[in-house]
Amino acid sequence: MNSIVIAGNTNLEPRDDMEFESNEVAYEFYKEYAKAVGFGTAKLSSRRSRASKEFIDAKFSCIRYGNKQQSDDAINPRPSPKIGCKASMHVKRRPNGKWYIHSFIKEHNHELLPAQAHFFRSHRNVDLLKNDAKVRRRMILAAVSKQYGSYQYTGSLESYIRNQHDKGRNLILEDGDAQMLLEFFVHMQEENPKFFYAVDLNEEHRLRNVFWVDAKGMDDYTNFGDVVSFDTTYFMNKYKIPLVLFVGLNHHIQPTLLGCALIADETVYTFVWLLQTWCLSMGGRAPRVILTDQNNALKAAIAAVLPETRHCFSLWHVVEKIPRQLDYRSLWHDTFMAKFNKCIHRSWTEEQFEKRWWKLLDRFNLRDDEWTQSLYEDRKLWVPTFMRDISFAGLSTASRSESLSSFFD
Repeated sequence: MNSIVIAGNTNLEPRDDMEFESNEVAYEFYKEYAKAVGFGTAKLSSRRSRASKEFIDAKFSCIRYGNKQQSDDAINPRPSPKIGCKASMHVKRRPNGKWYIHSFIKEHNHELLPAQAHFFRSHRNVDLLKNDAKVRRRMILAAVSKQYGSYQYTGSLESYIRNQHDKGRNLILEDGDAQMLLEFFVHMQEENPKFFYAVDLNEEHRLRNVFWVDAKGMDDYTNFGDVVSFDTTYFMNKYKIPLVLFVGLNHHIQPTLLGCALIADETVYTFVWLLQTWCLSMGGRAPRVILTDQNNALKAAIAAVLPETRHCFSLWHVVEKIPRQLDYRSLWHDTFMAKFNKCIHRSWTEEQFEKRWWKLLDRFNLRDDEWTQSLYEDRKLWVPTFMRDISFAGLSTASRSESLSSFFD
């Protein structure tokens, strides 16, 4: 991952179930937590094993930890920040090499200053545009991976992301729009500290992807986050507006917005970053079901970031693509749709679907069509007969929310 700027409630308060790859990663995590809360940090102590000489113990603390130790007769004594604060995080190394939180003291005996956190020495040298993205990414992934299991990446996906030539990719905006957007986010966060936004910058430090969600979206997800629609329709429509939406359904069967993003492209990298960031904003809790368009990059990203989530394609998206994908069969469109709907909606068993599907393809000479081949390969993600065991909590797979669409239109 390249440079990422995250602001808002990241829900990364140290917990007993967290694990880290090393004591350095643990300290980076504690610094990020400290910066969000509003205090400076220091490495208080560390200890090596006498046998292996490896670090096995480390303790990090607030810079005001401990008491001032200074003789009364010192000439021109330097002011000391130590005022007896007990806030600290103590980590230890397991036999398998992982580090865990042995103890964590949250309470401080002084005021916390999140708005001025960048002035503390421990945070001063961290340029958010040039920080070590590998450390930051490893810190976030390691911190939440044990509890949520949501941020494990396979080697093949890592290679896929690294091989994508995205150095120059950025949001196509008018001059000054990026600055205006960030100023708006800062204003929103001043109005409500729970407002969350994250910015992804490319290697040239230009805006590539941006995500945001307000306090209501986060609260709604707590109650209505079992089934989520990830809508990329605006990115795909003729105007190519790079807006993507996370949408849920409340107890009145009304759509509720669970997050928005502007993205530069539809690569695996972008979708991994976006899903990771969205899940982070929601406290690491993954949905049970996520509905999306049929998209190979998105399918790979969801499999990596949300492995426990049931991924389904929206039937509405599949049907909506038929005129465009099969335009060379336009003379047979009405007949094809009648047979297609019968195959999809009136096949009560897998055997019925198989029989009708191949009969449909033979009748319209589509066996060699790549798109219909991909539909068949992904049949368990969108054909109703394969999804009878799934509850969509009122969210329709066959239609798009007109009220939400009209609002964003």
